[in-house]
Amino acid sequence: MKRITGVCLLSFLPFLSIGLAPQVLQAQEGEPLYEQFCASCHAAPSDPRTPPRSALGTFTANSIYHALNEGLMRIQGQPLDTEQKIAVAEYLSGREYKPERLEQLSQCDFSMAPRDLAVASNWNGWGNDLHNSREQSSAGSNISAATVGSLELSWVFGFEEGSNARAQPSIINGVMYMGSTSGRVYALDLATGCAHWTFLATSEVRGSLSVAHSDVLNKTLLVGADISNRIFVLDATTGERLWHADVDPFPLARSTGSPIVAGNKVFVPVSSIEVAVAGNPQYECCQFRGNLAAFDLNTGEKLWHTYIMDEAQLVGTNSAERRVYAPSGAPIWDTPTVDLRRNRVYAGTGQNYTRPASATSDSIIAFDIDTGDMDWVQQTTSDDAFTMACSMGADHPNCPNAGPDLDIGASVMAVTLSTGKDILVAGSKGAMLYALDPDNNGAILWQTRLGRGGALGGIHWGMTFVGDVAFVPISDRFTGADGGMEAKPGLHAVDMKTGELLWYSHAPERCEEGARACMDSYSAAASASADIVVAGALNGYIFAHAQKTGELVWEHNTVQEFTTVNGVAARGGAIDSVGPVFSGDYMIVNSGYATFGQLPGNALLVFKLSEVSGQSN
Repeated sequence: MKRITGVCLLSFLPFLSIGLAPQVLQAQEGEPLYEQFCASCHAAPSDPRTPPRSALGTFTANSIYHALNEGLMRIQGQPLDTEQKIAVAEYLSGREYKPERLEQLSQCDFSMAPRDLAVASNWNGWGNDLHNSREQSSAGSNISAATVGSLELSWVFGFEEGSNARAQPSIINGVMYMGSTSGRVYALDLATGCAHWTFLATSEVRGSLSVAHSDVLNKTLLVGADISNRIFVLDATTGERLWHADVDPFPLARSTGSPIVAGNKVFVPVSSIEVAVAGNPQYECCQFRGNLAAFDLNTGEKLWHTYIMDEAQLVGTNSAERRVYAPSGAPIWDTPTVDLRRNRVYAGTGQNYTRPASATSDSIIAFDIDTGDMDWVQQTTSDDAFTMACSMGADHPNCPNAGPDLDIGASVMAVTLSTGKDILVAGSKGAMLYALDPDNNGAILWQTRLGRGGALGGIHWGMTFVGDVAFVPISDRFTGADGGMEAKPGLHAVDMKTGELLWYSHAPERCEEGARACMDSYSAAASASADIVVAGALNGYIFAHAQKTGELVWEHNTVQEFTTVNGVAARGGAIDSVGPVFSGDYMIVNSGYATFGQLPGNALLVFKLSEVSGQSN
């Protein structure tokens, strides 16, 4: 399991949905509800993804209410009325729920420059290209080992009442496009932070937005998906909605990976929160099937929709005498990768939710661009089944004899080596890095172990590559039995021709002894600019390493309070999920990630090279 917001509520909300009638709930307040239905789980959780009671206070009341009302926990929150959700949120967070919007965003008093997708400094979408390289060359960025030391904080944006800052922006010709926890989509001027326009989606927009030009419509389009699994397409200049469409009708389906655009097709990955809902012992688990869909960019017509396993069938009952369905699970958490030469789309998948397991879980899958047919499947971990019920104990009715939970959650990278050979590079949470042959049904060319791995360890969110070298962040957070293997949190440089480790730079240790929720680990996606690789750490620092040696050349502590351009109080925290974005003189960093017991925060930091650097936009 991966990428689940509000997982700290998993253990208590399912009990609310089955344990109390609404009239009883109305007579109780947050504290007695917690004591009666939550404390037994959160007092001493067995899984690090279920935080202790102390960690629940790192979320804001608004973010907990949002999760219960319209976010990932809305199924569990259905028995509660508005006042009850607020009471629970305020007790757990220790903060006041704020129903009114506080943001005061300045409108730009000048027109947006023409949308030019050919500008070298653009950063478009999650991976900045169809191959998910997460690399900005020296033509598009002035930030290098020689200049990074002159970065200064230019302005900060605060995500209102948020505990996670995980909406990675895209930059097109000086305009920053990004989503937010509230569901608001922004088009901000990169130089000043003023707003050209905003758009309110149905729910949280956590993935990156992609920009593409439509010759048919004669417009530049902004493509995104909200957490409810609805894709939307806007006019990138005005913010006008042109069309939207629901992807997977399964009620627990979600969009976490970012859509990607190639030509006139939009590819949308689909994940699910059923892995969390299974924590309810009365829930009949499980029927979600990982899937990928393609839409026509111009019209919104669904071109194909491929489920990566057969429809779940009744296979028996569990210890609670509830029905069990299989196969299920294998969500697609990551942004797909496009291979125009072979007319394919590649995506990695997660674990199954029930047994018997499918052959498509923990796999890299090649889909035909035109038909959606699965051309081949390369499975990296077989027979892996897990739900968050297992974090509540192996005897939970919906714990399917727990596997190791080793998703392919980071986007696959499509690479052309200096030898002319094309390969795919994929990484698992088991800290394994794989090279696959796209011309031989995904056959594994080499594999390299880079760390200990684990449910929150290994290769978590994303890698980057430059030339023949892959730069791989390893988390290796301790998540239980380590199997005697050594933890190697930090940045690893790997020769993609051979799989040889070129260098390893241990994550710098900046946590003070005994500091709560601070971890010296690289979990977020890394990004490359010129001759450096920049990675964010769970301790809240951003670090720049020299590409050739791994030497640490710059660092900045983001765990502090900030004054923001939109009038929202903001603080930095753990850097997880999204990675840095580079554009000309600018570097943009998201800071704050309270999920999994980490340091909360709600800040987006915009750094700029100072004038003394001798560089210019």
